[in-house]
Amino acid sequence: MLFAQFVDLASIILRLAIGSAFMIHGYPKLKQNEQGKGWMKSMRMPTALIPFAGVVEFFGGLALILGILTPIIAFLSALWMLSTTWLSVTKIKKKYAGGLEIDITLLLASLALTFLGGGTFSIDHLIGL
Repeated sequence: MLFAQFVDLASIILRLAIGSAFMIHGYPKLKQNEQGKGWMKSMRMPTALIPFAGVVEFFGGLALILGILTPIIAFLSALWMLSTTWLSVTKIKKKYAGGLEIDITLLLASLALTFLGGGTFSIDHLIGL
């Protein structure tokens, strides 16, 4: 591999990119949001999913940034993005451009991070995982 010595650098770059994106999208869901509840009701989905999504996205993103249980959190994040992609396609009828591109990009980047792991610059490495 041409740049095999930079796997740890690739891991931290992916962790920062994915983790910050999840945190930015999860934070508003942690607050009470009447507009979001109305939207969820219009989709015939339980409004209890909003705070759940906020916790999953915000704290999962934080765990990725810090490198805590990186392969597990990254895999769960990929599954989460698979479910949001399915929701976007079946319920909202989004197209790739203008809707699904961020979901699919986060899905694929999370899968890549699942296989890369946290790398040297992670809490996983500090505690020997």
